[in-house]
Order: sequence, then structure tokens, then C-alpha cells
Amino acid sequence: VSLNPPWTTILEVDNVTLTCKVNNSLELSSTMWFHNKTLLGVTTSHLDIVKAQAQDSGEYRCRNKGSILSKPVYLKVLREWLLLQVSPEVVMEGESFLIRCHGWKNRDVRKVTYYRNGKALKYWYENHNISFNNATVRDSGTYYCTGLIWKINHTSNFLNIAVTKELESKYYWLQFVIPLLVVILFAVDTGLFILTQQQLKLLLKMKRTRKGKNLMDPRRKPDPKIN
Repeated sequence: VSLNPPWTTILEVDNVTLTCKVNNSLELSSTMWFHNKTLLGVTTSHLDIVKAQAQDSGEYRCRNKGSILSKPVYLKVLREWLLLQVSPEVVMEGESFLIRCHGWKNRDVRKVTYYRNGKALKYWYENHNISFNNATVRDSGTYYCTGLIWKINHTSNFLNIAVTKELESKYYWLQFVIPLLVVILFAVDTGLFILTQQQLKLLLKMKRTRKGKNLMDPRRKPDPKIN
């Protein structure tokens, strides 16, 4: 599922179009749309959300004829004067991302200042987007913007943007798998130790039992030979 415009967080009364593309195919009249796991009545490959409201927030998934359910896309609709948007929120090092200081009902925003980690990053009298090309880890941080709408100063939401290295992303799952393997190996080792102790106790018990029987019922010794 893709979004146009590409923002996953929007303001009330904004418009957004979701497009279902599964297995690189676009079906014109055989698409199923789900919003928060509820089947919608739309059967085209495009789902238009016009004048979005808070109830439009949530998970969206789709399925074309003969295909599996798509990966989810999460849409958040907020009621604010000013909103900082990013596409995407998680980006690989070397890729690009875009941020926008967006006013409610697309109202003009003047004297816009973008901030990263509390420090001013860029200022424009007229509102412009910022494009980060060939992003690096240093571009990660907490972003927000300020600006004037109807001569009143407003501050946007705070947005965490993460730029990750490819190696970190590729092996991100290891941080969960390795501790799990350690726990499993510890459990197996503990089980083997307990089993070995039980087997040792059993062997000692069997040995004592045999020794006790020999003392209670000694074999008769043969008479010594008389020369």
C-alpha cells in the first residue's frame, strides 16, 4: 500500500489516496480494502480519503484477487494548526527523506524555522520543504518546526527521525535472536546437568544396594585343601 501524498501523519480535512499494489500488479475492480481489520466497500485499487477525520486513523491493508494480504500502512490524523511531516520516518543511510512544515487546511505558513535536537536548522520567510539527500546517521534526531499562521506563532509536533546503517538494519533481528539462543542454551545446559546428577545418584544407589546384598548373603568359601 502506498500513499499519495506520501505522509503517514496528516491533519484533519487533508486528502490522501491509498494505492493497492500487490505482487507488482494493479487490479482495477477486484481489490479488497481493510481498515482496522474491517472490510470496506471499496473494490478499486485506489482508496480516496477526502477531508480526513480522526476516525480515519488506523491500519490499512489490501488484497488483490488471488494474492495474499498486503503489509499494513498506518495512517494518523491529527487536529493541529501546524504539523511536521516526514517521508519516510525510518531511512537507510545513503537514501533520501523529505520533511514538510504543514499548516491546517493548507494555510500559508510564514517565517518558518526547522529545528533538529533543539537547534535551528533552516529558516525561510516563505514555507519550503527540506530534502535530505544521501542521508547519514548524523541526520538522525528530533525535529520540529515553528511558523506564523494568521500572524500567530505556532509550534509543530516533535518527530523522531532515524537514519540507520545498512548493517544495523540487516542484522537488526539478531538483537532479539541472540538473547533467545542464550536462554535456550542455558535451559538445555541446566537440564543436562540435572539429568547427569540424577543418573549419578542412581548409579551410586545401585552400587550401595549390591554391596549390601553381598554383606547379608556372603558366598560360602571352599574348604582349604589338606596336604
